[in-house]
Formats: sequence, structure tokens, C-alpha cells
Amino acid sequence: MNKKTHTILLITFFCFLTTSSLFFYFLYEINNQGIRLTESKKLIGEHSTKEASFNTVQNLLEQTKEDRQKIKDLFIEEKGVISFISNIENTASRLGVKLTTSELSIIPSKLDAAGVVQPGVLVVGFSFSGSEIIAWNFLNLLENIPYHKTISQLSFNKTENSIWSANVIMHLTLRYE
Repeated sequence: MNKKTHTILLITFFCFLTTSSLFFYFLYEINNQGIRLTESKKLIGEHSTKEASFNTVQNLLEQTKEDRQKIKDLFIEEKGVISFISNIENTASRLGVKLTTSELSIIPSKLDAAGVVQPGVLVVGFSFSGSEIIAWNFLNLLENIPYHKTISQLSFNKTENSIWSANVIMHLTLRYE
């Protein structure tokens, strides 16, 4: 082998090593870019899913706005207790019912063992009397007031002169934010 052939062989070998190194480097970079592309697609997919969920929730909030307000109106607020009692007393006087408020207390909201907030309760007791029809109509009115409530105690008695008297204790759920 002469010197020229040896030099050409050496240059060829050097070019082969350089080309091979560049080939493997580019292959490595392409693989890394592919991994980054996969991660980016995954992140974009997660972001798109979250954005779609957010838009769905926004639409649901907008669509249920009136329904949520109707539900909210079923609960009495603590600041509205006085006006609630006043309305009941005014209605009783308009119907001709003799009414006294026998109990008025608030049981505050509490956190139960499961971590769920139990809303506060307004406990209201009324004693009223009047003719049979008026007393039953007033009781019907109390049963149908548009608040979330339970009537925990009710007693009806007929006294002399066809006067009916009743005692009612109601538990009204207080609204909480």
C-alpha cells in the first residue's frame, strides 16, 4: 500500500466516523424531539380537556342560574328572621287569628363527623287560636310557606265557644353561603 492509498483510506475512515457520529447524534436528537412532542401533545390534550370541562361548568352555571336562585329562595336567611315573624303575625291578624310567638331560637350550623356542613335551623313556635275554619286555614298557610321546613310538633284543641287553639313548632333551614 502506498502512501496515497493509505491517506485516502485514513480520510475515508475519518469521514465514515464523522458521518456515523453525526448520524447517531441526529438520531438521538430526533428521538428526544419525538419524546418532547409526545409530552407536549399530552399536555395540550390535558389542557384541552380542562378547558372543555371549564366551559361545560360555565354553561351549566349559566343554565342553572334561575334554578339555583329558586332553590336559594327556599331557605330563610338569618337576617330575615324578624321580617319573617312580622309577616306571619301580620297574616294572622288579617285572617282573624290570635297569634303569639312561643319560641324563637337558632341552632347554628355545624360540621358533622363526615365533614359535611349541616345548615343552621331556625326554631319557631306559634300558639294561635280562632274559629275552626280560620285556625285550619292558618295552619295550612304555615304548612305551605315557601321555605325548607319541618313541623316537629303540632297540637290542636277545641275549647269552649267553638274556639280552636293550636301549638306549632317548626324548624326552618337557614341559608348559608
